[in-house]
Amino acid sequence: MLKREEVKQKLIDMGVAEPTDEQVSSYLAVISNELKASEDRATKFKAQADRVHDLEKQLEEANTKGMSEIELAQKQTEDAMREVDNLRKTVKQMEQLKALSDIGIVGDDATGLISEDGSLNTEKLGEIISAREKSAVATYQKQSLENTPAPDDKKPDEENKPYKDIVDRVAASKKAETEAVNIIDAYK
Repeated sequence: MLKREEVKQKLIDMGVAEPTDEQVSSYLAVISNELKASEDRATKFKAQADRVHDLEKQLEEANTKGMSEIELAQKQTEDAMREVDNLRKTVKQMEQLKALSDIGIVGDDATGLISEDGSLNTEKLGEIISAREKSAVATYQKQSLENTPAPDDKKPDEENKPYKDIVDRVAASKKAETEAVNIIDAYK
């Protein structure tokens, strides 16, 4: 699980200038809820898989009446190998999801990164990293503009008004985006 300092840094990377303890706690709560939801889904899927397994077993029993012992053994071996392959894929997917949650990628972003065979979708990962980098650059630019002193011989408000408008628009856009993500995450 993420530590408070890691979460604080992630919030800064996402554009929150000085995250409060409440924001950090809220982010941790969201991640915790996502992990619990994933665990609940995994439990649900396991129950469904068990039910399917039972039904398949009943079907196999009905189909195997009349097979020779060798044919039956071969069939059981093939079935067992298929099940082992499916379990390996599921384990690989869960391991990938855990690794992604450890670095702060959860929810739809995380599940979208993992394919059915458990491999990582590097193209989607690149998109997520790119979006985070853009956010960090925008935050840095905003902070740089805010901390740049105005020349002494000019009126600071009038001279820097176009830049301040741009900074305000970027900040408002980022805030709206963050609020939208928080709202969407709250409904997951």
